[in-house]
Amino acid sequence: MASALGTLAIIEKVAAVGPVFHMRCSLTGDANYGGASGGTAGLLAAVKEALGDANVAIIAVKDQSLPSTLSALEYNHTTDKLLARVRTTGVESVVDDQHAITYGLYIVAG
Repeated sequence: MASALGTLAIIEKVAAVGPVFHMRCSLTGDANYGGASGGTAGLLAAVKEALGDANVAIIAVKDQSLPSTLSALEYNHTTDKLLARVRTTGVESVVDDQHAITYGLYIVAG
């Protein structure tokens, strides 16, 4: 069947072995976010601690914050950082103190 999409290239593939966790989470913003200096590290460690599994890896992260939240979270696998991006522009937030903001995340880990 013809498609308007280009060729699908698989970057990572997880076989159907072992547990795969699908988690809907809430997360309070970082009081020392750092604005445009690069986000907040530590999501992988937080997931490992929450699941009690030191060998788990993050497969995907999807922002599930309320539409009224000024920024949406984005996860950078390479740096293990959560970045807050302003919804209307996609630019990283320059708000340093985000502790009063509750974000929603959907995380797939295995």
